[in-house]
Amino acid sequence: MSITDVTASPIEPIALAAAKEFLRIDHDHEDALITDLIKTARERVEFIARTSLITRRRAYSSAKTCTGRFHINHSPVKFVHKLALIDGAGVETEIPKSEVYINTRAQPVSIEVRRRDLFSDYAADPAAIIAEFDAGYGAAPEDVPMQLRQAVLLLLAQHYEHRDAALKRPVPMLVDALLMPYRTVRL
Repeated sequence: MSITDVTASPIEPIALAAAKEFLRIDHDHEDALITDLIKTARERVEFIARTSLITRRRAYSSAKTCTGRFHINHSPVKFVHKLALIDGAGVETEIPKSEVYINTRAQPVSIEVRRRDLFSDYAADPAAIIAEFDAGYGAAPEDVPMQLRQAVLLLLAQHYEHRDAALKRPVPMLVDALLMPYRTVRL
């Protein structure tokens, strides 16, 4: 299972000015570095919590297609745009959304064929399934819960302080505690 960006995040959940204030930096010659570190911290929070902070289009793909049901272990999913099967020859067959039940209120989001058929009814030899969906808390940084923005700031501080090996360092316990309510169970 993998989740990738179809469209990049239009903005970051933390503005450069807020990040510099948090880091207590009053000069401009490290702005490019801080901007990159904000993105890295946001990506790390999204990966750990299996979430999207700013709403954007994402793609789910999985090689597991044996039944007529699967889960998108990502949150918060707002809308599913497309559902398709890819057969062994690489041919994509789109499944009409009218033939599937999508429960976006479930955690993780559940998608299943309405008539309890198998995905093999739509493609002769299904090898993978893909779904495109919108996920995120909103279009503005203020829409992202404060705990998640705080986790990004704390990781930003760790990455700024230990820039030579930031990703090799363990996630601080406070960041882990802030992310705990937002994590979904991996199925």
